[in-house]
Amino acid sequence: MQINHQEGWIEINHEEIKDLMPAMQMEFWVRDKSLLDQVKEGDRVDFTVLERTDGEYLTELKKSTPGTAR
Repeated sequence: MQINHQEGWIEINHEEIKDLMPAMQMEFWVRDKSLLDQVKEGDRVDFTVLERTDGEYLTELKKSTPGTAR
């Protein structure tokens, strides 16, 4: 995982997101850059992605706790 606080994105190696995209490593943008302060590189994360006509971006992002990964 890589985090770019200045530009406002995080690169995540994620599992399949049903009905949206297959498993892959990709950058997700955030509209609220303070979300990026909740995690650090190397953390496993849970996130919520919103798909809009102007692209996908994260609306929630937090460090995973053991046994909660989705």
